[in-house]
Amino acid sequence: MTLEIGYHVMSQDAAAKHGVYDDELSIVEFLRHVDQQEELPLDVTVTGLDDYLAAADDPEDAAEHVHELLRDRVNFIMNQSPVIQFVVDDVETWNGGVLSAEGTDIRLITIFGGSIDQEGAGWYAGEFNVQT
Repeated sequence: MTLEIGYHVMSQDAAAKHGVYDDELSIVEFLRHVDQQEELPLDVTVTGLDDYLAAADDPEDAAEHVHELLRDRVNFIMNQSPVIQFVVDDVETWNGGVLSAEGTDIRLITIFGGSIDQEGAGWYAGEFNVQT
């Protein structure tokens, strides 16, 4: 599997079609690595983003927290030059890509910025700069 450097959000179906990486982190492990600026695997599959949002008291606040962490650590992440694949149950293909979290629809641009675009069925990709 070859993906471009950056973020990739894939539904289970898209990930099954394209494959996943051997290195896998839960969303909590990934966020901890980013926050503490610990080395990331070069190619990594991150699981549980949708579950993390759904389990939050306020999914929109949780999405904003993830966005702020990715924004604040963009230089660290870019220096690592990884491919980061987020595998979720489903990505709804309206409104620029949406994750459903316990009745709240979280737009992918809320987390990953405006540079995230649909690459295929259930697959969105974007750059590390989540400010754009």
